[in-house]
Amino acid sequence: MPNEREYTTQHRTPFHDQAGADVLTRVEAHWQDMRKGSALPNRVDMTPGPLSDSLAHCFTLERVTPSVARFRVAGRAIHQILNLEPRGMPISALFTPMGREMVAPIIYDVCEGPEISEIPLVAPRGLGRSPLRGRMLLLPLKHDGEAVNRIFGAIVIDGRAGRRPLRFEFDSEQSLRSEPVQPVIRTVHEILKCPDVAPVATPPLPTLQIWEPPALQPTHKPMPALRLVVDNT
Repeated sequence: MPNEREYTTQHRTPFHDQAGADVLTRVEAHWQDMRKGSALPNRVDMTPGPLSDSLAHCFTLERVTPSVARFRVAGRAIHQILNLEPRGMPISALFTPMGREMVAPIIYDVCEGPEISEIPLVAPRGLGRSPLRGRMLLLPLKHDGEAVNRIFGAIVIDGRAGRRPLRFEFDSEQSLRSEPVQPVIRTVHEILKCPDVAPVATPPLPTLQIWEPPALQPTHKPMPALRLVVDNT
């Protein structure tokens, strides 16, 4: 039987599921498309149509305390991982006690940064079975005005969940992605093509009118005409 170091080297390999990586890429691309300038998308902006092939892996979280968020909507893949209905449960239900301590500050940073976070996951499955590996993507959302209290995310694993629920830890052999949300830089042409940004109409120039002074009126009375007076006396 291999010792612990040999087991680690043999079974803990970097996440390499290309199909899962493509799911995360599509989810983040849709989130980026819903942004306007440097703003974050609103929860109602995240329409499911463009993500029809990835919805099973997607979820929406509601932030209830600075470091706690619970599921509001969750796809089929999350149901299979937990082996129960996830709605209303905290996202920490996906993690071991050690994993819960690590995910709490990430929830805080995603909303307060705001930040994009992608968490490397590993789920031990018992003696003689290779652990499942995965990735979880967390993206901040606005709700009720400017408050960032929703998170749109997705989770993928490189195998199938069994009958027993999975509990994840942070995978130390994969990198944790955490980066601040950057403003969207768009050209003027792209902005004008946006359906909700109409070009500013240029008002017509005013018609030039030439001022003419009024005709001068005489200020004195005209002299009476001369009359010839004949006196024949």
